[in-house]
This record gives sequence, structure tokens and C-alpha cells, in this order.
Amino acid sequence: AGHLDSYQSGANQLRKAFSSGLSSGNANTAFYCAGHGTHFSTISAETDLPSLLLQIDYYLRLLEIYKSEMAKKFFLCYRETVSTLIDRGQSTGIEAKLSYGDASDPGIGNKPVLEVFYFHQVFRNYWLGYSERCHHYVQKCFAISKPGHFFIYVIKFYHGLNSLDMIKKQANYSKSKEVDEIIASMKVVASQSESNFRNKLELLEAEQYGVTGGHIVAVAFHAYNTAIASAQKAKFVHEQGLACEKAGFYCKRMKDNEKSLMYFNQARECYEKWGSTVKVDFIQKEVSKLM
Repeated sequence: AGHLDSYQSGANQLRKAFSSGLSSGNANTAFYCAGHGTHFSTISAETDLPSLLLQIDYYLRLLEIYKSEMAKKFFLCYRETVSTLIDRGQSTGIEAKLSYGDASDPGIGNKPVLEVFYFHQVFRNYWLGYSERCHHYVQKCFAISKPGHFFIYVIKFYHGLNSLDMIKKQANYSKSKEVDEIIASMKVVASQSESNFRNKLELLEAEQYGVTGGHIVAVAFHAYNTAIASAQKAKFVHEQGLACEKAGFYCKRMKDNEKSLMYFNQARECYEKWGSTVKVDFIQKEVSKLM
């Protein structure tokens, strides 16, 4: 599902498999499918964040009956990501005693738990803008995960964007070669799974052009608009918003406040659909600076 089917289709099929498994008395298979479906929903924005949170809480209530501590760890990890992206857990968080483990290592010797934990640390820290922390967990992901696993390419996407963000902040181009390698690998996976990775490749290319000296504005606009359109076509509303956000910051660097405002407003609309108050508030602050 990770390479060939769209993430949204995978999430939908896995939800159906959960219902079938539970109704046939195979709870282990049911929660295995529910877990993977929740993972796909989280990374693809197949379901808006508040609805996804309700879905996860439903699974957690069922797990009080079916008593699977392993499944519970995964769902608590997913829940923390979703809650963090909604409002940093301010009104959607749960008590610390329900945490799925130590923040630095939730499952010593348990590779599946660690892989999911590190992945979600990368995901949520990137969206919160914590570049160094994101980079730290990227390295942990790479250290324990299989090179060809589909989610490694999702990690590479965020690692590439994060590296470009760090170049912008530090004017340090030492990471440029690594970004080149990431883009080269994304070209391969995009050719295999266009619906999941085409927009990601195009956003990386747009950002690389914008960050590393691409000042032919028409070229940059075309690159960002292409990434925005691809994300919209793939129904990745969060990544559509991210492409709009990146385009807005590019315009801001180019002193084109009118277009910057246009892109930021588009980003805000996408983040509102996603249900991320964190990102809506972030963009609103940028909009206010331009008003």
C-alpha cells in the first residue's frame, strides 16, 4: 500500500479490514489494520485531525476491553501526534500516566515501537518548526529502518525540507549535497507511486530552487504552483498548505508582499481544513505582519 496505492485508499481499506477482523473475532488482526490505517490517515490528512482524534480515542476505548498493551502503545503515539498538531495538546492532550513510554526510548529492544516513535517525532517536530529535534530523530529513523520501506521516503521528504530550512536559517550550504541525494531518490519513488510522492518531489525541487539562489521569480512561481496543484490533486491538504506556506515565504524574501499574502491565505485555508489550530495560528501571525 505504501508504494502503489494512495495513502487515502490504504487508510480506507484498512478501516474496512478492522471492521471485518473485529466482527469475525480476530481482534489482533483488526487492531493491526486499524493501527496502519491510522498511520496512513495521519501522514496523508485523509481524515481531518479532530475527526482522526475521535477515531483514535474509539480504538483506545476498545483496547480497554481487548487488552493489547502493544497496540495501545502505537495508538497513544498516534494520538500524541494528532493532539500536538491540533493545539499542542492544550485541550486535546491526555494525562501523563497514559503515556506510551519514556520520551527518549518508549520500547528498548522493541524495533517496531521505536520505528513508529521516531517516525512520529520527525513528523510532529517538523510541523512544529523544531529543526534540530527533527534532524535528531531523522538520524535515529535511518539507523534502524529498512532502506526500502515506504515511510523512509516520507522521512526523506521532511528531512529534505528541514535541511533546506536549516540552510535558510544558517546560510550554511553544507547540506546541499544531501538534499540533492534526497531529491534523486524521491524521483525514483515518485515514478513508482505518483499519487503519494509526486507533490513531495515537486515541493523539494521548488524549495531547493528558492533557497539556493533561484531568483528568476517566474521559474520559482511555476515550481511552487506545480507543487501546490499536485498536492491538491493527491488530496494531501496539509502538504498543499505547506507548499502554499513555502511559496508565501519565498515571495516575502523577494519583497512581494501582495503575492506572499495571497499564498499565506491559501495556506491558512488548507490548515483550517486539516484541523490544525497550531498551523492556522502560525500563518495568521505571518498574515498580520503583512497587513
